[in-house]
Amino acid sequence: MNYRKGFAVLMALALALLSPLTGGCVAAAPAEPETAGEAAYSIDYTYTRELITVYYHLYGSVLDDFAVTRLTNRNGEKAVFLVETQIEGYSAVSSDTVAVMPGETAEVRQNPRLIPESMEKLNAQRYANFLIRVTLLQDGEDEVLLQESTEILLYSRRDYSWVDGFDAQGNRDLLAVFVTPNDPAVEELLRRAADYTKSGQIWSRYGEAYDADGGVWDRLQAVWQAEKEYDLTYLSTWVSFTPESSQRIRLPFEVLEQSGGNCIELVFLYASAVEAMDMESCIVLIPGHSYLAVRTDAENDQYYFIETTLIGQADFNEAVDYGYASWQEDGPKLDAGEEYYGWVNLIDARGNGILPLPWR
Repeated sequence: MNYRKGFAVLMALALALLSPLTGGCVAAAPAEPETAGEAAYSIDYTYTRELITVYYHLYGSVLDDFAVTRLTNRNGEKAVFLVETQIEGYSAVSSDTVAVMPGETAEVRQNPRLIPESMEKLNAQRYANFLIRVTLLQDGEDEVLLQESTEILLYSRRDYSWVDGFDAQGNRDLLAVFVTPNDPAVEELLRRAADYTKSGQIWSRYGEAYDADGGVWDRLQAVWQAEKEYDLTYLSTWVSFTPESSQRIRLPFEVLEQSGGNCIELVFLYASAVEAMDMESCIVLIPGHSYLAVRTDAENDQYYFIETTLIGQADFNEAVDYGYASWQEDGPKLDAGEEYYGWVNLIDARGNGILPLPWR
């Protein structure tokens, strides 16, 4: 990730050397430092200069922490600090209170969480202010030691971008954030799909090996039928998943609301429904295109390959036949590790901490 570094050294000299700080604050006067003229406390911090909005819930877990503050206490007594960070107008305040013993340094890692309503404003990249404040807490005479504001860039909530320091597979796996099985719109899609199953129900997990009972196929074709109720159509727009490009992506609920999506967006919608049924799916990535693979059972590496761009143009059987024919050509290239061919297993991605975007 891209970082910018800020420093603040706060002087608390012997009483004879005390003087006001800028902004009307007065230097704290705890016990005299061990060495005359040496700073009693020092603060330095790093922060993320460019925040990829769609990954905001991954900062501090899969991605580096958004802000890291280091507090050093060179005073002779324990010091208690309140550290607060915020993205003004877009996040809640992240706050931590930490006690630092004499001669020690403490590190505070913070990840201000974006406010869901604020994400609706991010239809394009915008600049915002990152705020940090460090307060010395001391018996009712709290002292603000550091208060700074600096400009950062927020990506659009629809921007998929490669992350520095991640390899190709790691960056491909980040696509899993766009698969949102718990979105109310996906749940409504499955409710409609129940009308197209033989039993009139949607159930979770797998049945017999190799889908011998046809339960997986029945549910998958039902989702295909339900998608037709939304008048979905394929929107032929350019897609690329390379380090040199940034891709704008609709979330599954937006595909349903707007009655259309490009190849990867239609894949995300279908994969969301599959994951909501507690089945395993994988995203096949080839140069300029993608399609979906759904595992037939929990034991064997057998898949149904679905060409989701055929929605509104063909029935489910034709979409699977087309997907299988594509895999016959693409599978060997993927196995050979050819450039720009990839495979995202959603189960693996979830296991690596790449969770769905919790926006709604």
